[in-house]
Amino acid sequence: MAFIEVKNLTHIYGQGTEQEFCALRDVNFQIEKGEFVAILGANGSGKSTLARHLNGLLLPTEGSCRINGLDTLIPKEVWEIRRQVGMVFQNPDNQLIAGVVEDDVAFGPENLGMEPEKMRQQVDAALKAVGMTDFRLFAPHLLSGGQKQRVAIAGALAMNTNCLILDEATAMLDPQGRREVMTLVEKLHQERGMTLVIITHFMDEAAKADRVLVMEKGRLVQSGIPKEIFADAPRMHQLGLAVPLAVELAWHLRKDGMNLPDDIINDDDLIAALEDGYVH
Repeated sequence: MAFIEVKNLTHIYGQGTEQEFCALRDVNFQIEKGEFVAILGANGSGKSTLARHLNGLLLPTEGSCRINGLDTLIPKEVWEIRRQVGMVFQNPDNQLIAGVVEDDVAFGPENLGMEPEKMRQQVDAALKAVGMTDFRLFAPHLLSGGQKQRVAIAGALAMNTNCLILDEATAMLDPQGRREVMTLVEKLHQERGMTLVIITHFMDEAAKADRVLVMEKGRLVQSGIPKEIFADAPRMHQLGLAVPLAVELAWHLRKDGMNLPDDIINDDDLIAALEDGYVH
């Protein structure tokens, strides 16, 4: 059984009104436990609407969304889904609600009815996992953007989350903050086997995923490993998306007659190809 199973998912905003808008149309895919998946798409493609279905913040108009066998359409199962799937949004200020970091991390476990001693252990472990132990008594508004996102991730970890969904979580961060957050979530994926789903406009982030899903006008139009998806730079441009810089450069070099392999995806791949004498 896949950890995430989306079948014929359709979502219509304002159904039955003059403002009716279909944001998702008949979307189908599965994500296995421990997989790292990136979801790409131009603005308005439906990727953020899709992300909100993965922990029951939105419910299907048609079709279904199951998380570890639990159905988002069954009200009594939604709370357990939200415990298993943690969401980190673009603006961390919209998620941090307490006056002190450790209280914010404890918010989820407290609402789960966790015993006080167990909750303290969970909060301590979560803060340690994200490297924020020394900031536990800080006010969240005193933290950098990257630190705030790490606190938001700690809040999910404190609930024993099995899956993290980052919905443009690095979009508002400076380069250092982006590196902090991506380094952390990659570590959680590798060391804990955590299922990781990122919605991003940064192609270098998507290039690190096990698999990439591409959305266009509410439909899932492509699915594959990063090297397959990014190999067709013209198609990505057609969809209103960029490709990693190394992919773009290799594509232009091939157009100019250079003999380069088709599976270049990052700077190391490009440098290795040049050093190995592919260019004639």
